[in-house]
Amino acid sequence: MHSIILAAGKGERLRPLTDLVPKPLIAISGITLLERNINRLYESGVRNIIVNGSKMGEQIESFLEKYEQSDMNIEFINEGEEPLGTAGAIFNMIDSGLITDEHFWVINADIMTNFSFKRIFLNPGIMGHVVMVPNPDHNPNGDFCLDGDRVTISNNQRYTFSGISFFSVNCFRQSSQRYFSLAELLNDYIDKKMITGELFQGDWLDVGTSDRLAEAEEICTRKSNE
Repeated sequence: MHSIILAAGKGERLRPLTDLVPKPLIAISGITLLERNINRLYESGVRNIIVNGSKMGEQIESFLEKYEQSDMNIEFINEGEEPLGTAGAIFNMIDSGLITDEHFWVINADIMTNFSFKRIFLNPGIMGHVVMVPNPDHNPNGDFCLDGDRVTISNNQRYTFSGISFFSVNCFRQSSQRYFSLAELLNDYIDKKMITGELFQGDWLDVGTSDRLAEAEEICTRKSNE
């Protein structure tokens, strides 16, 4: 089973930390965000991972060298100084021949979670499955709704997209255009009722700002003392 870790974001809300190190390599209690997500994928049985990078991507590539002697196959692709976007990165990986599975997980590098990345079986005609979480303080209005197992965009109860999703490669191969962001791509297929979803209520935190980085440190410290 394959997974993509999207690690090319600029991390501008975490400056000045990200002036010197890419956001995925910021450490929380001595373990980088990237390593935490690699460990979680490994625990879930994922052995094939593709990581992208952009500005300071060589630091990510160097970091991944520690896994060369492991039983994991981790590929790195550098997008250059300007990232291609969350969807653009996946289009690029498909074009580069790095994605060989028909289905794969996608996770943002800047989240902490205990979500279990088990294989999901998509019904015929379903292009993807997104994981949502209860709305955090920084996104009170949410992103998407659930109608049974189908993701919708309506005025009903909205939930926040977790940055975790599972896709059929056909979601990209059959797309009418090359989107920059996953949100734009998802909206297209949601309109066609081709995206399923679930609400995850386990541990999850988007470590996107200095305040949330401090919160992540507090969480890790508390758990280590339990």
